[in-house]
Amino acid sequence: MATFLGLCSDARRECGMSGTGPTAVTGQVGDLERIVNWVKNSWTEVQNRHADWLWLRSTFTVNTVSGTDSYAFGVVTDSRLSAVISRFSRWWLYDIDGCPNVKSYLTSAGVSGEKYLLPLPWASFRDLYKRGTQTNNAPVHVTVDPQRNLILGPKPSGIYTITGEYQMSAQVLAADADTPEMPSQFHQLIVYEAMKKYGGFKSASEVSARGIMEGNKLMRQLENNQRPECALAEPLV
Repeated sequence: MATFLGLCSDARRECGMSGTGPTAVTGQVGDLERIVNWVKNSWTEVQNRHADWLWLRSTFTVNTVSGTDSYAFGVVTDSRLSAVISRFSRWWLYDIDGCPNVKSYLTSAGVSGEKYLLPLPWASFRDLYKRGTQTNNAPVHVTVDPQRNLILGPKPSGIYTITGEYQMSAQVLAADADTPEMPSQFHQLIVYEAMKKYGGFKSASEVSARGIMEGNKLMRQLENNQRPECALAEPLV
């Protein structure tokens, strides 16, 4: 399992740079500073390449407030990490098969009464629940507004427990011992991506070419391992 500092050392070596180091990911200058930044940025770019990497998917839970229909990610708990969500990209209203993916139950009644909420597009939800006089009740619909808040309809008439999945935003490497969250067998991909940046900066075509060739192979393996499997659509007739 590679650390941020270890990846920087590997990148320096694979790029054919003379000397040693870096000895830390902070306080560097010149080429070593660039290596640190290339590794850091390469990891962010790998994570942002696809919006559905499996290692960035997590689960959430939130207890509603009576009469409140809108919930920003900052008040929602990551139930896997047991902490308030701090890195957020998107809510998963549907699962890979296109089925509803957010559930709700009256907290006082217990999970035995749990039901799926039906997702609606924001425009349809707004037309149904955001005009006229509304009556609070058990939520049956869910949507995401333009501010990326999770919205329930009708407004909850009590305390309901809402659970589902969300996509985390990119991890940012900052400390020497920080470890990329993707499976460790693919950590070398970050080095290959950094080699491309080194090759472009130094006009070292042979370094770029090796980074591209080896990186493309490892990227395909990562995609096969960490992208959701394609699901067949139901027949039209």
